[in-house]
Amino acid sequence: MRKPWIAISALAVAVTSASAAEVYVVDRGRSEAKFEVRYFYQRIAGKMRDIHGGMVLDPANPAASSVNFSITVASLDTGSTGLNAQLRSAYVLDAAKFAKISFQSTSITPTARMNVYQVTGELTLHGVTRSVTLPVELVRILNDPGGLARAWFLVRTTLNRKDYGITWNGVLDRASLLVGEEVKLTVNLVASKKVATP
Repeated sequence: MRKPWIAISALAVAVTSASAAEVYVVDRGRSEAKFEVRYFYQRIAGKMRDIHGGMVLDPANPAASSVNFSITVASLDTGSTGLNAQLRSAYVLDAAKFAKISFQSTSITPTARMNVYQVTGELTLHGVTRSVTLPVELVRILNDPGGLARAWFLVRTTLNRKDYGITWNGVLDRASLLVGEEVKLTVNLVASKKVATP
């Protein structure tokens, strides 16, 4: 006679655990990815604003959370029309062929720092997929007057462009004379969900 009650209790625990996770959608108007790389004797910087994706957040159990997002390469903007065209061209990022930069998490673990997590996942860039671990900081979660809860995340990492087959010039790029190999990437990711009405 106890088995049905055990099953019901287990189901109740599972439902409670599942309900703790909340789905957030990336806010395209507030999110952006910034990059910086050496170009000759100076550093150039730019941003990409067209970001899509979502996440499942479980504050009580971060390991049960997940995140996925993609960045449209054609949204790249350095402030220079000519440089934008070069970076989007087939010689560098090839935005026509590889339209998206995407990330899908596979595991999330807390760190010793409050609200900072190690997020491991598959990063696809320039048609190459590699496993990476990103330090992700949950900056804050706020409720706004419009009835939305907004979560702001900050990601800072450095990628080697050659790991993803991104080159500049067949001869000069061997010694990275034109463009540095390391690309600093900062992603400000804002996501939101509707707040339940009391």
